[in-house]
Amino acid sequence: MDWLLIVTRTLHYAATASLEGMFVFWCFIARTLPERIDRRLIVLGWASWCVALVSGIAWFFVVSSNMSSTPLSGIFGGGVLGIVLMQTQFGNDWQIRAGLLAILAICLALQSGGWKTAARWIGLPISAAFIASLAWAGHGAATEDIPYDVLHLPADLLHLLAAGAWLGALAPLALFFAGVWRDGNAESVAFAGKVTSRFSILGITCVTTLLVTGILNTWFLSGTIPALIGTTYGQLLLLKIALFFSMIAIARINLLKLSPLLERAAHDVSMGISAMRRLCRNASTEASIGFLVLALVGTIGIIPPGLHTEPRWPLPFRIDFAEIAVGAQKIVDVASVLFFLCLVALVVTAERRRYRGMAVSIAALVVCGAIGGIAIRPGIVAAYPTTYFASTQPYSAPSVSRGAPLFMANCSVCHGADGRGDGPLARTLPIHPADLTEEHIFAHKVGDVFWWVSYGLGGVMPGFADHLTPSQRWDVINYVLAHAAGVQAGGVPSQISGAAAPPLPDFAFEISGVQNTLSQTLKKGPVLLVLFAPRISDERLAQLARLRPRLTAAGAQTLAIDAGENDPSSASPLIVNVSGDVRRTLALFRSPQDGGETELMLDRNGSVRARWTAHAGLADEETLSSDAVRVARIRAAAANHAGHGG
Repeated sequence: MDWLLIVTRTLHYAATASLEGMFVFWCFIARTLPERIDRRLIVLGWASWCVALVSGIAWFFVVSSNMSSTPLSGIFGGGVLGIVLMQTQFGNDWQIRAGLLAILAICLALQSGGWKTAARWIGLPISAAFIASLAWAGHGAATEDIPYDVLHLPADLLHLLAAGAWLGALAPLALFFAGVWRDGNAESVAFAGKVTSRFSILGITCVTTLLVTGILNTWFLSGTIPALIGTTYGQLLLLKIALFFSMIAIARINLLKLSPLLERAAHDVSMGISAMRRLCRNASTEASIGFLVLALVGTIGIIPPGLHTEPRWPLPFRIDFAEIAVGAQKIVDVASVLFFLCLVALVVTAERRRYRGMAVSIAALVVCGAIGGIAIRPGIVAAYPTTYFASTQPYSAPSVSRGAPLFMANCSVCHGADGRGDGPLARTLPIHPADLTEEHIFAHKVGDVFWWVSYGLGGVMPGFADHLTPSQRWDVINYVLAHAAGVQAGGVPSQISGAAAPPLPDFAFEISGVQNTLSQTLKKGPVLLVLFAPRISDERLAQLARLRPRLTAAGAQTLAIDAGENDPSSASPLIVNVSGDVRRTLALFRSPQDGGETELMLDRNGSVRARWTAHAGLADEETLSSDAVRVARIRAAAANHAGHGG
């Protein structure tokens, strides 16, 4: 079914662009044409209209089949088509498009009468609206994030309008040249020069619009290098960009070499005829490449954008700027700017055929590249196909709880029950197992860790892809991260600092019969998490209850949890009910020497920013209030748009 959807989308995009380009050509490029050429354009217009009608109906049928999970042969019964047409956004859009297509038919029918000029000017905005309405069938209309809603859809609209005007006008331009150069007279050459000049202005305007809106759309849908080169969507988008620039290269030849020949052909008609032949050939080539571009648009429109899929990194290395010293980063920045300037100089000198300047530019490029390469060398680290994967299992108590027994059964023999690299087989290995409780565990990308767990590391650590499902491997990773975070949280001071903070897993809880989660609570502000076992003192509960209004004013919430296996020993509204999975996970963030109570101040990212224990002394009300205000100022991390491994 996908291939049929791609074909119908491609034909519909091509026909829609052709209709807009036709009216643009009539209204702005060649207002008066010889009758024989005009007839050819009218035939092209009707052919485009018929293709738009048939492909649009076929597209509607295929989408109706997909929406209803019904074979194409079965959509004509049971009211499927009526439901899709009347009760879906897709159907509503198609009703509007059908009305626009009917108006375009009237405009084409009036091309042979006295209403020709008026019909063309009416058809121009109608054909523009017809192609612009395709934006609601693409990714731009599905954007939900602010400010993307404000920018993405308008960028998509302008992109479609510019593409239709430029690509759609190429076929009429080729037909024009094919009809004019056969006349072989000076008047035809002069007329062709005017048409070429007008089309050049149109082309420059449309190409500029396509570049700006294309950059915006690429950022919205494949805004990272991994998403651009590591997903099918991104790779097809790169191919589309390559084809687009090949069209620009041909257009540049037309603008800088062939158009001037027409201007100088007033006394040399043969030169003008030769230029028109080449322009006709180039316009036909551009139109063919443009159709390939539209075929790619028809394809990438039915697959998830790069930011919403898993990027399989194709290179054995990546650049980690965190590994590059600050001074070296500045050198890289300067070298990059100089490299770009030298590249521009090379293009300019090559255009002017100044070979000495070209040689100097090339030498400067080599020097800047070498300096930048040396400075960036420490940041080149190993990478794997899953490096930029995000976990399919959220970093939460259920996943951590599932991962704990899997770790004990598969990993503890080498890494030890506590993950410190002291398992029974550790001494027999040529490379000592890593201590999984140290801070370095958070410096690795989870996609790298997923690869190591799946396929092994260094010829010593075995892979578990044959023994554990992808979800189980992610559960193990979440347990390792939570266990390491619990160990690291033991060293968090009682004062707020800007140092790296260990992350607490998300968990669900119930309070006053209402279900909630830590992540949802953190959206409102910081959280003071009180973990106690076997019971919390009534005095401390009373103190926290008195403090609650002040913490709430600072945006902070207070959650008290019995981290043991006992039921809450108080009816305090601060105490919430949690499952056994949550208790076992949160127990990782306590120690037997905490005196029965640990209090953690969490920022909006769920990271532990301060820690107090009953053994070392709990914070007073003033400290908690001021710390809540300070933690509230720490920004929440941006949403992770990485793909998911599976």
